[in-house]
Amino acid sequence: MPIPAKYKWINEQGPLPKLVTAALNYIDLKETPGAGNSPVIMGMAKRLGVDNIYVSDSISWCALFISFLCVIADKPMPFKQYEILRAASYAKWGEAVPAGKEALGDILVFSRPGGNHVGLYIAESPTTFHVLGGNQSDAVTFTEIKKNRMIACRRFYSIAPPASVKKYLLSSTGVVSTDEA
Repeated sequence: MPIPAKYKWINEQGPLPKLVTAALNYIDLKETPGAGNSPVIMGMAKRLGVDNIYVSDSISWCALFISFLCVIADKPMPFKQYEILRAASYAKWGEAVPAGKEALGDILVFSRPGGNHVGLYIAESPTTFHVLGGNQSDAVTFTEIKKNRMIACRRFYSIAPPASVKKYLLSSTGVVSTDEA
């Protein structure tokens, strides 16, 4: 799927973090409206061994998506069963990143009404993070989330990260997500 014009610069950064590269392959993956389910999203649950508890793509799937990316990008997956489906699980994944040191490919965990949300850092504006994640408007998309909602930033590299892992500054679109369902 095509990357939105505002984010095409990402393809010019050289090798990207594995999580970002993997996520870009799923841009515009959407839930199936109504009673049906996306076979791709349900396939993620099956690959992670949680298809017995994740039975509908209408259930929040931001953490399912990040967990799936971790598996296909050979990142640690220390979570089991329900933890795989909880965004808050990622507040303890990998290594903590101090506020202000967020960089491309980091996993960001946010508070939201009724729970949490998890996605990947792509860039930031003065007041928002540009986040690539699943279950953002029921799809894998880029969205902006207020910085003051972030409760954790985490990263993991078993070898040196690629040179593209750094802070990127973008202007805000003015459209900020308030509830990533």
